[in-house]
Amino acid sequence: MNTAKLLPGIDTPARIAATCALGAGIEAAMAWRFGWSPALPAYLALGAASAVVTVTDLATRKIPEAIMLPSYPLAAVLLAVASASRGQWWALARGSIAMASLVGFYLVLGLALPTQFGIGDIELGALLGLYLGWLGWSALSSGTLAAWLLAALALPAHHLLDHGARRRALAAGPFLVAGALVAVLLSS
Repeated sequence: MNTAKLLPGIDTPARIAATCALGAGIEAAMAWRFGWSPALPAYLALGAASAVVTVTDLATRKIPEAIMLPSYPLAAVLLAVASASRGQWWALARGSIAMASLVGFYLVLGLALPTQFGIGDIELGALLGLYLGWLGWSALSSGTLAAWLLAALALPAHHLLDHGARRRALAAGPFLVAGALVAVLLSS
């Protein structure tokens, strides 16, 4: 099996090492945040997917379907188990509503800005909406706002460092992930 096709952009030892280091850092942060709780496996799965998505999107400006497609059923099952163990099914319902809301929001952005916000970004936003919504409405709103704030802060540097930046879009995935991680780690 050709991993370069499945995970584009993670094709050099440096990028593999960067993905592993980023993943280890995210996983440690998730373990610190959730401890030995029923939600930990779900958020560890999110951490692993986030590391791969971040590196591939930075390298290729594409989010791999090989990561996104299995992430949805995995998240649904793991968050359902966490909800069942707590007896709080509203968290799962809220996460589903949040996911649908972000799909709508990001779909509008994708249609309005097709060269800057692609289907992978929409898929990633939906997945993050499920996880953030499971934690609560404040995590959803703060994670979404943090993502866009981080992207807005990075845009001037992107234009300064990349003379062709006006023709190339800023990779949205890393900012969506960073905003979501900030919200997950700071939510109570």
